[in-house]
Amino acid sequence: MAKEEREELEKKVDELHQERINLEKDINKLNLLKIEKLESINEELEKRSEWMDKERIKAIKERDNLLRKVKQSNGKTWKNALKMISILGVLDLIVIPLIISLLAIPLHWIFVSMGLVTFFGIILIVNYMSGTSPFNTGEIRKAITVSLITVYLAFMPIMAFGMILLPLGASAKTVVTNLTWLIAVVIVLYFTTRPLEEYIKKIKPK
Repeated sequence: MAKEEREELEKKVDELHQERINLEKDINKLNLLKIEKLESINEELEKRSEWMDKERIKAIKERDNLLRKVKQSNGKTWKNALKMISILGVLDLIVIPLIISLLAIPLHWIFVSMGLVTFFGIILIVNYMSGTSPFNTGEIRKAITVSLITVYLAFMPIMAFGMILLPLGASAKTVVTNLTWLIAVVIVLYFTTRPLEEYIKKIKPK
């Protein structure tokens, strides 16, 4: 009996040993699969990381190119605006007075012509600088203000040198005072209208 029990125990020990070996093999297989899977995931992550780096570098280059184009565009915009302002100045200071004098047109028409040319010229320049296609109230407000100031600055020296004959009953002091008050009101409205618009937008319920 003792011999049979010992053989039975040895047999069970051998079976347990074999099971342990099989379990170790299964564990090794699982570890290998896990390692392979982790390596595969790692390779995929490395590929994605490289792709993201390339995309990031590409995005940085595109951003730099865009900023460069914007700077160049702004530079061209300012150059073109300066050219337009120069042309407007030549029209107001040289062309209009020359045409008025050559055609022997009454001198007071110089202010009408200068005001109209300056008004439309400033509208075009401001609209070009803003980059918006339709004219807005801000552009028209700037054009009105600049054209009136231009006429005022042209009127004062001509008036001071007595080059304009005033209508009967009108005094130079009255004309200058009224025009000065008009310019002052326009300037005050120019600088107060925009803040009022912003304030109304803020308090206006959505």
